[in-house]
Amino acid sequence: MGGDLKTQVAALIRASRTGHGMTQEDLADRANLSVQSISALENAKYLPSLDTLVDLVEILGLDVTDVVSPSHVPEHRLAQEAKAKSLLRRLDDDLLLVAVRQIEALVEHTERAGKSRKRL
Repeated sequence: MGGDLKTQVAALIRASRTGHGMTQEDLADRANLSVQSISALENAKYLPSLDTLVDLVEILGLDVTDVVSPSHVPEHRLAQEAKAKSLLRRLDDDLLLVAVRQIEALVEHTERAGKSRKRL
């Protein structure tokens, strides 16, 4: 993401919104903002007020530290992570445990495959 806070917040809001399958209108309705305000935020025209930021963080299932911590994660990855987080939140506890175990197995497999490729 970009270097300044406005750019970082803009990219995170856009990525999280799209990761949740929401339109700007959907987010505007849920946050009691205009579509123009959401568009301006996502285009780094201004930083939201603290109250608005807290509302957006809650609606998008983010953590405040996600918003204010410097990050160099590409926007497409942020969108996918937001989508995964949204899907995980919809699962009951038993299915969440199954999903976490599947993700752990996938990560372990990927790490092992990476190590074996390095040996070749």
